Amino acid sequence: MEGFATYPNPITDKKITIASNSSDIKEVSIFNVIGKKVFSTSFSGLKKNLDVSTINSGIYILKVTETGKTATKKLVIR
Repeated sequence: MEGFATYPNPITDKKITIASNSSDIKEVSIFNVIGKKVFSTSFSGLKKNLDVSTINSGIYILKVTETGKTATKKLVIR
């Protein structure tokens, strides 16, 4: 995904920003280390702040899909 970025990492204020160069619809999922989906949403636009306050502290996998392309990142929530 062109221009894909997430910040901050680690997350300390219960919010994460996801951005890319495309305003196409993005499907966002967060999985725990055993593969269970703990968060899911979608949005369109170049940038979005997501509230992840419902997720416990720990290490997760962030998966973002946009127009058939997928990006994954390790995510730490404190």
